[in-house]
Amino acid sequence: MLNKASLYAKHAWLVPSREPLNLIIGDDLDAALSAALFLHTHPNAKIIGVYAKYQTVYYSAMSAWQDALNAAWLDLDIYHAECKSLGHHILRLNPRDKLDGFAKSLNLNDLWGKALDKHFDEKYPLGTVHFLMWLYQQEIPNLPDADVLLWLADSAYINAQANAFRKRYREGQVEWVERAGFKWNVKSWLHGAIQVKSLQQTFEQVDTLAFEERMRAFQEKMNAHGFTQGEGQVASHHLKLFGYQCQPTGDVGAFVVRLLEFCSTQTGWKFSPAQIEPLKTLQAKSGKRVSENLERVRAQGLENFLRAQNVFSYVFTHFDTINYTTGLNA
Repeated sequence: MLNKASLYAKHAWLVPSREPLNLIIGDDLDAALSAALFLHTHPNAKIIGVYAKYQTVYYSAMSAWQDALNAAWLDLDIYHAECKSLGHHILRLNPRDKLDGFAKSLNLNDLWGKALDKHFDEKYPLGTVHFLMWLYQQEIPNLPDADVLLWLADSAYINAQANAFRKRYREGQVEWVERAGFKWNVKSWLHGAIQVKSLQQTFEQVDTLAFEERMRAFQEKMNAHGFTQGEGQVASHHLKLFGYQCQPTGDVGAFVVRLLEFCSTQTGWKFSPAQIEPLKTLQAKSGKRVSENLERVRAQGLENFLRAQNVFSYVFTHFDTINYTTGLNA
């Protein structure tokens, strides 16, 4: 199990307090749920921006870019020495990679030495919100469908199933995928590092038809509220449902405010209007998104590559590909 005292000592901004703190959040459902819980736990924290599609930072018109860099970036992995971030992507090719740009950041795979070339099948399989539930001793709220919503974050309910379906886009068909290893990995994290009793108790339910029927009804509700499902590659065991990313469409600030308010209503994690007020008037700063084969990265060494390309954020989309964003470090 993770040690809270140690995490708080190294990342003081995570400690529940009434101190002012600015946040930049990711642009999906997990980020919104994580932000709702964080704001509820930190009543003087404010969301001043959103990092959308790993390319554009929409941030308060009342803030300077340096204010954004000094903020805490939630449900994001930001490779910048001044940025504090909390995320759960695989960040290293090898656990021994030295990455100074993450000096102030917390990454859940890093805590356990999970890397692309080592223990990848044991990578963190849940959402940022599930880690924060453990950190802040928050169980699933006793509200209708709160469990469905929280298992929907980052498609955690599909990861927790033993079987699923994967799209075959060329043929327009689906194929059966055995996912017993994924289910085992979710259970391992829930009973090891992230011990939230209500998540442990509902874990076996998510692989049932009854749960998926509730999930389908809840997704229809989200659709009625105007939230966007987004694309998915892996579908659920029984009803072939997908995740629900809820990434912004139209006015980013207005969309994210609606999503935050929806998450707050569904969970009871309340926050004040002042905590999301900066999202009402935003400016934008965009970088360039690049996809590249990992062969050159391995040849240079990951840290050297990130420095040479002035990388701000990145993700390994496959075992042989890195997607990264440049042009935002200044």
